Amino acid sequence: MKRKSLTALVAVALAGVTALTGCSSDGGKSADGKTVINYWNWDPNMVTAMGACVPGFEQANPGYTVKISRYNVPDYFTKLTADFTAGNAPDVFQASGQYYPTYISQHQILDIGSLLKQNNYTNNFAKGIDPVTGTDGNTYGLTVDWNATSFYYNKDMLAKAGITDAQMQDLTWNPTDGGTFGQVVKALTVDDKGVHGNQPGFDPKHIATYGVQLMAPQDPNGSETFSSFAGALGWKAGDTFPYPTQIPYADPRFSQTMNYLRSLSDDGYSPKIGEFGSNTSVEDQLTSGKVAMMIQGSWDVATFDGNSKVNVGVAPLVKDSQTNNRLVQVGGDLEFIWQGSKHQQAAYKWLTYMTSDACQQAAAQANPAFFSGVPSVFASTVKQVAAKGMDISAFSDYLQQGLSEGANYTNGAGLQTAIVPVFQQYWEHQAGDNVFAQLQSQSKQIIAQK
Repeated sequence: MKRKSLTALVAVALAGVTALTGCSSDGGKSADGKTVINYWNWDPNMVTAMGACVPGFEQANPGYTVKISRYNVPDYFTKLTADFTAGNAPDVFQASGQYYPTYISQHQILDIGSLLKQNNYTNNFAKGIDPVTGTDGNTYGLTVDWNATSFYYNKDMLAKAGITDAQMQDLTWNPTDGGTFGQVVKALTVDDKGVHGNQPGFDPKHIATYGVQLMAPQDPNGSETFSSFAGALGWKAGDTFPYPTQIPYADPRFSQTMNYLRSLSDDGYSPKIGEFGSNTSVEDQLTSGKVAMMIQGSWDVATFDGNSKVNVGVAPLVKDSQTNNRLVQVGGDLEFIWQGSKHQQAAYKWLTYMTSDACQQAAAQANPAFFSGVPSVFASTVKQVAAKGMDISAFSDYLQQGLSEGANYTNGAGLQTAIVPVFQQYWEHQAGDNVFAQLQSQSKQIIAQK
């Protein structure tokens, strides 16, 4: 499964540490004698969603109380690793596909397979939103929601460019001429004289509004950049799934994709690296009119739901111009029990409660960015968001048509550190296509590291 990327999460406004419920723990007990279940995550959307589940859980389990703590992404995994070592880690914690395979190999995550069987665990999640298994086939965690990427676009700019919402719902792409996606990007790009990118006299060096956000990859599998484009051509971010041994960057379909996406920046249709500075998020770029369209995740529904600054539309990812193939990788918030927890049974109760219909309904009601794996609950989210003026049925279509399994990389953090800077060099023409074969070999070496 594709996981919500850490780079995407860094882009969300994160603020310090948040703790929900007023109970302080002393030896695992609250002031009123209840067993405290410590649960950590980094995502403010999940704090809101799971916070809405706590009252129902505590009512159903009167001997327990849940303390939710959230830490900034840059601090989260450092603190988690330190607390593993100190023997003081949280009972239940969120982890990403970049890190949890390593935690499993370090025996920090509890194998919950036997607990699931003993308790006859079932849930009503849609096909493809599955528990988390390790390379050994054992079950180590649960996926408590799902996420995917789509196009978010400024509907007013779309209308001015003469593009309809119906056209956005059926974007095609190819690396030769860009397909209808390329046509839309050009039409949405406007220079400082008001000339569109598909009109005579367009000045690519003086842009008022870019047609699409920067497409330079910020993670090894291009979750919000190249993966859907290369995936439409049949490329996949791994040789085997869900745990690849290498990433096939040397595949010609990958280099063709990267060449095309880089050309968008070269030709003035997309920003260049660093153009807006580190303090301007892609969400701000859309709401301020700096860009007309962007690829972002379902977690941004909360950002644009009922937004007063801009009228936002949502469209599905591109299809191949000839085959109509589309790649939609599903991700989700992944939750695990610490192997060293002194309250494993209590932790199990909370972990499984997060996937229950009661929690899923409460979480979805509290935060529309929480995409429930229960189809009926997600349908209510679509209606809830539509009532505020935004149509997210593109995500409903994903769920109905089926979701593709993504890749989880052993030593994912090492891949991030090694691969992304080279992508940036490529984007700035400091490296050519020959670097992709080197990156594929490097990915194999990094993944193989123990």
